Amino acid sequence: MEPINLSERKSLKQTVIQEIKQYIIDHQIKAGDKLPTERKFMEVFGVSRSVVREALSYLENTEVIRVRQGQGAFLNESNIENLLNNFFFLWQINNGNIRDILGLRVIFEASAIDEIIMKDRTEEIASLEKMVKKNMQSTTVEAYREADILFHKQILKATQNQLFIQMTSMITSYFFQVQHIHMTVAEYKASMDEHMEIVKALKEKDAAKAKSILTKHINNAKA
Repeated sequence: MEPINLSERKSLKQTVIQEIKQYIIDHQIKAGDKLPTERKFMEVFGVSRSVVREALSYLENTEVIRVRQGQGAFLNESNIENLLNNFFFLWQINNGNIRDILGLRVIFEASAIDEIIMKDRTEEIASLEKMVKKNMQSTTVEAYREADILFHKQILKATQNQLFIQMTSMITSYFFQVQHIHMTVAEYKASMDEHMEIVKALKEKDAAKAKSILTKHINNAKA
């Protein structure tokens, strides 16, 4: 038998990675559950220990699993934060336009508004209103900025869709990390008024009005 060349070995590792993922699905392994041992995977897939270790190392580096010394490998909770972090990093260094992020925020937050009204999230709307009233008492630029971030994240959380929340909250967080918004206290006060207008439109179940105010509000963000 001829030695496996580099390309063949890489292909074998990728095959085992996919096989392990399928094994997890087929055996209904849940977050926190322990995966089979390296020896078990060797027997199941008919490959060497080194190939299994390479595959598990890849899955650990991509945070599909976590390896505890002396205990084995365990399936992680679903979390796409690191994936999106890497994506946005590459997007940014390849001359990404911040207006694209603004556009994504409008699309996702507008979708959240539709979901909130359609599912009649009365309690979440009440929480939003309470938050905005409290935020209006802010006195510093820093406090207003934090209030602005929390308001937009709370709109996303009100959908109660965990995958949607993870994806969209990351986009909102990334925007505020890379975009240095310069606003005066007076401008922030006007922004809080817009937050309240959005809440009122949600209470009235007027999705079109809420989305119109939201779109103008987000697009007014200044660098």
